[in-house]
Amino acid sequence: MIETFYGTFPSQGYVQATMQPEELAPVQLEIDNIQKDFNSASINDLGHASNLQNEFYLKDCVKHLENLIGPLCQQYCKHSAYGDQSKTNYTLKDAWVNYQSKHEYFGTHTHNGEFSFALWIKVPYTMEQEKAHVNYTGRNIQRLPAFNFHYTDAMGTIRNQILPVDKSFEGKLVLFPGNMNHSVTPFYTSDEYRITVSGNIV
Repeated sequence: MIETFYGTFPSQGYVQATMQPEELAPVQLEIDNIQKDFNSASINDLGHASNLQNEFYLKDCVKHLENLIGPLCQQYCKHSAYGDQSKTNYTLKDAWVNYQSKHEYFGTHTHNGEFSFALWIKVPYTMEQEKAHVNYTGRNIQRLPAFNFHYTDAMGTIRNQILPVDKSFEGKLVLFPGNMNHSVTPFYTSDEYRITVSGNIV
């Protein structure tokens, strides 16, 4: 009898974590203070990737974020056999907050860090509300508000990993290699901001 085995082509993924409100308290404080007066913060212009009007650098909570996210980088390297697994120190080079209004979006882009992340602070809608906004019968789920990864598989075909995002994502964080292509589709049913934090880790 012929002996066989099944091999797979290696690929990278992402790490997802859920942060508790007390862990995010310093981040929430700085975000709240910036929202009171957008003129008090430094603008982060990602115009090449998005049409957002309000993106600002964080400064006071960066070290706190670094302490939260550093262990996730180690977990990622160990689980995915990625990079130098002997590294234990990771630096959050920069971080920013996005106050995203309805209809605003991020086109496909990458970041400049070894790792990047997206952290959802406030998501002012449910998926049911978004589905009710348009008749989605027979339509592709990609039309819904989502965080999307874009990558090529072993055959060179472009694939999408879609994370539908609504209020249930508040406090959740995804960490991924900085050169991973990703995008964010818009929402339509709330006049409040969808607030997220992102950054580059080296």
